[in-house]
This record gives sequence, C-alpha cells and structure tokens, in this order.
Amino acid sequence: MWTKQNPLSRAGDLETPRLVTVGERDYRVPMNNAIQLWSALQRMKVPGRLIVFPEENHWVLRGENSRFFYNEIHALLARWFGSATSSQ
Repeated sequence: MWTKQNPLSRAGDLETPRLVTVGERDYRVPMNNAIQLWSALQRMKVPGRLIVFPEENHWVLRGENSRFFYNEIHALLARWFGSATSSQ
C-alpha cells in the first residue's frame, strides 16, 4: 500500500512548480516519501521548495509554522502564477 500511494510513482509526470512540505512527526505520509519526491523533482529540474517542519505532524498547526507555511504558498503562487494584486 505504501508503494502504491508513494508520490514518487507519479513524479515523472510533474512539471508544475512544487512546494513539498512534510512534518517529521507525520505518520500518514512518511518523511522519506517526501524526500524521495523532492529528490526526483530536483533531478528533473522542476522548480520548487522543500520545507520540513520538525515538530509538526500531518497538519501544520503551530501558529508561527502556520504563518510561515501560508506565506510560502503565497510566495510560490505569486512567483509562478502571478500576483493577485498585479491583475488589478
């Protein structure tokens, strides 16, 4: 089941910039799967960013981590897909 759900199995089809995040305490998605996916994306030169949250699990719940996480999402969207304020 882990192999079937491993995102690495579909990495060859990915071209869109990615924000890969993982919590070290995530027991739903093992950290090694996220690292493998990130490594594959890097080898294929897919732009993006990897963020590891040492104290988080599957969800980013701590206030400072949550703010950082959503700022990173906003920055990725603005960089690769245009800023919402630039279209106004």
